[in-house]
Amino acid sequence: MRERLHDSGHRWSRTSIVDEAAIDHERTIGTVPGAGNDLVRVRVAQRVDVNLLAEPITLHHSPVRVTVGEAFELDAEQTRDLGRLLLQAADFADQVAGTTSRPRLVAGG
Repeated sequence: MRERLHDSGHRWSRTSIVDEAAIDHERTIGTVPGAGNDLVRVRVAQRVDVNLLAEPITLHHSPVRVTVGEAFELDAEQTRDLGRLLLQAADFADQVAGTTSRPRLVAGG
């Protein structure tokens, strides 16, 4: 696999030639430290398949995908939904962290 790193002004930061018939483009948006030593990387990627047997040669651009960590690939709408949920979770975590009272363990009368 060959790889090319692009200048900062380019749409993609890295292009990889997977085999004779596929090219992967990628841009890392950012990295967030997770629990322990984990890092959660957010990147945007797109695969371009090349049909060398067609006359003329054709390119098929796969849908752009957003990868969260190394486990999840999402489209743009799913990413927006995840973003909203992450903001809600952060707000809830802030509320819980700001709570100093303990829950009652015995029902009061």
